[in-house]
Amino acid sequence: MIRVATWNMKQAVAPKKPLPELWEWMESEIDPDVIVLTEARVPKDGLPEGWTAIWTPGGIGPRRTWGTIVAARDIELKEAKFKRNPKRKNDYVKPHPATLHTADIVINGDTWATIVGAYGFMPEENNGWRALIGITNECIDLLDSGNERVILAGDFNLWPEHLVPIAEENLGLVDLMGHVIDLPKLKGSVGGSRIWTHKNGNSPNAARQELDFIFATDALADEVSAVGGGIDDFPDAWEVSDHAPVVVDFDS
Repeated sequence: MIRVATWNMKQAVAPKKPLPELWEWMESEIDPDVIVLTEARVPKDGLPEGWTAIWTPGGIGPRRTWGTIVAARDIELKEAKFKRNPKRKNDYVKPHPATLHTADIVINGDTWATIVGAYGFMPEENNGWRALIGITNECIDLLDSGNERVILAGDFNLWPEHLVPIAEENLGLVDLMGHVIDLPKLKGSVGGSRIWTHKNGNSPNAARQELDFIFATDALADEVSAVGGGIDDFPDAWEVSDHAPVVVDFDS
């Protein structure tokens, strides 16, 4: 079994815990083999023992020294190689630097899957719509390269009712949380949220929503054995971040 997860570490604004504690919580509570960390940093002393990762040192820029990290424990990661903007369109939009990384997950010398770790960066907006253009272009180019084993995961700063149709209809990816049987209906659900992955503030009445997702191609969706996430599955998540993880177990 391979556990793939995504989690926002809340390093952009007012972190709740020191980085070493966040990595320890991630290891013990999420227990992933591969994880997309958004609004994330690597500890000053480097990656914990056993971990490898792909990220941009220094993050997005001087005022935003955080970004997206694709990390794996006891599994090899390689930067994915494929043609981007193969038609050389002048109006082609790339993902914002440091917010997206695409990596091959290598097991026993073979690429098991390719993961796109994405963050819906919104420097001037209240949602991730503009960032979604670059994320979508990355996925289209990867899928057009012939790769049939693709995972897209991260914090998109968009609700399910907006993001899921684009991922499923435009990219042909499966919304894995949407395939959970008998998922309890949320009270006060916004934007089609099925689980609470984000709490917007510390007050008891702070808005809750689903912003974090894992999608996969059909070939990988057929290998899913379990899907979970949100505050119900990780009840102490909001003590360490304003986001709760999403996890998917695949039969390898």
